[in-house]
Amino acid sequence: MSGLGKIFDAVAHAKENEWRRAGTSPENIAFARSTGMDARDIATLRLFASQERILIAVRCPKATARAWHGAFGAKTGATKAKSGDSGLAVGKSGRIMVSDYDLMSVWKQAGAGFTRIPVTAMEPGAKRGRWSPEATRLIRALNGRLITRIQHGCQDDWQSADNPGVKDTDRFAATNQGAFQFLSSPSACAAYYRDHGLDWPYDSSGSYTGAG
Repeated sequence: MSGLGKIFDAVAHAKENEWRRAGTSPENIAFARSTGMDARDIATLRLFASQERILIAVRCPKATARAWHGAFGAKTGATKAKSGDSGLAVGKSGRIMVSDYDLMSVWKQAGAGFTRIPVTAMEPGAKRGRWSPEATRLIRALNGRLITRIQHGCQDDWQSADNPGVKDTDRFAATNQGAFQFLSSPSACAAYYRDHGLDWPYDSSGSYTGAG
């Protein structure tokens, strides 16, 4: 094992002990290993989704990011640098940031199904701009509880030719009113959307087709 690998293992082990001392469940710690998210944030997302009666889907950070949540701030939406295998990115100023959780979509219970809560600029196609009051309230409330905060709106909702789509290597997670599921690929995430009656706005190549 390389020196960097030994450092990661030591930090990840210490992080898991920190989670256990905080009362984090073994189930959420196991989910953290799969998703790269902070186990306490997984617990927060599950509770928040249950309280708000919503479904939240996110693209996961690198699995190695789980060791660094809380030690470094989340990678900002304006950061061009990609997260490396360590789960960390370095901005132009030299600031070290941990790979963030990319919101894909947010849905609220509507009868037997769900209706989309757009979390994006209200001006059609704009990458940045004012969100709806409902989206603003939800994300502000959620970020008030998360260790690694949400940095930007939902990718599914950004109706633009510049929408990056999804890649074969992307991994996802979703929580439906408290139930949490790790989705290891775009096809697994698409199946989850289909099973819950949600619109999956990407074609078989991963290109964005537009949210319904």
